[in-house]
Amino acid sequence: MNTKDLIVEKTLKLILEKGTIDISISEIRNCTGLTTGGIYYHFSDKSDIFEAILQKYMVDYIKIDFDKIILEGSTKDKIHDTLLYILHHYINGIEIESINEKINYNSVILLLTSTGYAHDEVNGMILQTGNDIKLFLTDLVEEGKRKNEIRKDFSTENIVESLHNMYMGIQYFWLSLPNNDFDFIFEKNFEMTWQAIEYQ
Repeated sequence: MNTKDLIVEKTLKLILEKGTIDISISEIRNCTGLTTGGIYYHFSDKSDIFEAILQKYMVDYIKIDFDKIILEGSTKDKIHDTLLYILHHYINGIEIESINEKINYNSVILLLTSTGYAHDEVNGMILQTGNDIKLFLTDLVEEGKRKNEIRKDFSTENIVESLHNMYMGIQYFWLSLPNNDFDFIFEKNFEMTWQAIEYQ
């Protein structure tokens, strides 16, 4: 691992341990084992370090790699597996390589956003990802309609919005109460939503 990544990862770990971004360069120096000059060689100041943390652990992490989603079975299976994959993408955690430990995305997003570091790039990525999810679901819903697996008397847009809202509700619930069984909650909510949209 290069020194710049080490600074970013150790600083994030320190922020999460302290529960605040109010940390000093001397604390960063102590947790990384570097000199002050060694830190400033890679970053101009603490804000620069926080920007790098945001990029690596929020902006990059928010993105969904839709090519990794395995689509098999019925339309119901495909929509189910897509939404569950996206939910697990966030719930399963982020690996901090330098300490071989996973941290919860919940911890990162709540801490960084609550301390004023949810800047335009993060907000833009969140909006873009939401739109990408809706576009992906739109294709699946249209396929389901063609196969007579999804009802045709509801517009595709309304069905996609219902699926997306169901998923977002679970994600927000997870952000607030991260210790719940979200697979169980997801399955119950997905089944209710599917019953409303399946072909009659």
